[in-house]
Amino acid sequence: ATGSGTGTTTSTTSTLPQKPVDGGTLSIGLDAETDGWNPTASEWAGAAYYVAQTIFDPLAEYDASGQAHPYLAKSITHSADYKVWTIGLRPNIKFSDGEALNAAAVVLQLTKAKASALVGQALGPMASAVAEGDLTVKVTMSEPWVAFPAVLASQVGFMAAPKQLNASTAEAASNPIGSGPFIFKQWIRDSTLTVVKNPNYWRPGLPHVSEIVFRVITDPQTRLQSLQSGQIQYMYTTTASTIKEYQTNSSEAMVEQHVDEPAFIMLNTDAAPLNSLQIRLALEYATDQNQLNQAISLGLGSVATEPYAQGSPWYVPSGYPTKPDPTKAAALVKAYEAAHHISGPVKFTLGCVPSGTNPEAMQLVEAQWAKIGIDVTLSYTEQATYISNAIFGSYQANCWTQFGSPDPDLDATWWLSANAHPIGQVALNFARLSDPTTDTQLQIGRSNPNVAARKAAYGQVWHQFA
Repeated sequence: ATGSGTGTTTSTTSTLPQKPVDGGTLSIGLDAETDGWNPTASEWAGAAYYVAQTIFDPLAEYDASGQAHPYLAKSITHSADYKVWTIGLRPNIKFSDGEALNAAAVVLQLTKAKASALVGQALGPMASAVAEGDLTVKVTMSEPWVAFPAVLASQVGFMAAPKQLNASTAEAASNPIGSGPFIFKQWIRDSTLTVVKNPNYWRPGLPHVSEIVFRVITDPQTRLQSLQSGQIQYMYTTTASTIKEYQTNSSEAMVEQHVDEPAFIMLNTDAAPLNSLQIRLALEYATDQNQLNQAISLGLGSVATEPYAQGSPWYVPSGYPTKPDPTKAAALVKAYEAAHHISGPVKFTLGCVPSGTNPEAMQLVEAQWAKIGIDVTLSYTEQATYISNAIFGSYQANCWTQFGSPDPDLDATWWLSANAHPIGQVALNFARLSDPTTDTQLQIGRSNPNVAARKAAYGQVWHQFA
């Protein structure tokens, strides 16, 4: 299973080659398509990063402990108050179209990203970015921002060539130009995306493979069959039955990665009836996570009480209820119905993407909630539209997988009230959650360089969520 968080990684076989071989074509199975490849404007989810990391290099990258360090950048330093950051670039690096990766290119990208209605919300504290010479960029913040290097390891920091960024909206989304180990060749939407080896890559001796073909295969069983038949040579999965099978099957090499990225039901707190705390509480007390874990995850998962699991450096007990209480849940629903003069069951739509075990999971959730008088209509949407609906608030409740970033400040973007715009407007706070206590603690986490103080502040956030 793969995700954005940090965690333990183990190989179940010893058949992985120790020495890479140059040449050949690698086919990779993806579980979803992406709407575009412009890092300053497109909607990137998990599958997008597999592709993006071949075409683009990020300014920063994570080490094994989850700390962000310079990567495409040579250095990333800060002033004593963390309000001015200086990015020093490696010399003599070019984009695949021959343009120089210099300070002007970085300033262009950061400025365009900041101006973006979508991506700009991830750069909230950034006031300006200016070039100081050919290889130095000074970024000034409106407030202290201790986790800024982590942002440069995210979509914002994946550097695109000025030619791409200055192109039309459609051209910028469909023709990526980066400085990465591969060069974009062809994109057939909802089918394949092909990249070829960059002969002038700045890291000597890399890459080894000549070509990568990414194949969009949304159904996990079909993706697995494609692996077994040799149509693809690599895939990732979170399907428990497949993981269980290959834990004891040595016919393929498998690496397990246990991450902090939880799966959950995201509620639109601006959309009735989910704008009611009574209904939100009722849904929690009606949900049996252990049943879901056993039936859907075959016991491989765990009960989620907050964005980080036990064992994470950011875990603080939140007080979130872990056992269902149908009696309490039903009473809350009845109280809501009485207060709103509703006759008949409370109704809303629960959405999800149709891949994998999602339909079975949502049917189980629907059955759990029906026991307390909630009438759920299930709806399934392909991922690109699904993400867009979340951004614009065009949903009531959605299955979702997110959070657990190596640094919680990256996830603050999704939780700050400043990013909770009304339904119909672009908002990265998809749940439209506005809470002053959460905002205060997220601000401490963003501005205080003391790790213990940051952890305590995030602990208050988890408690407030609960």
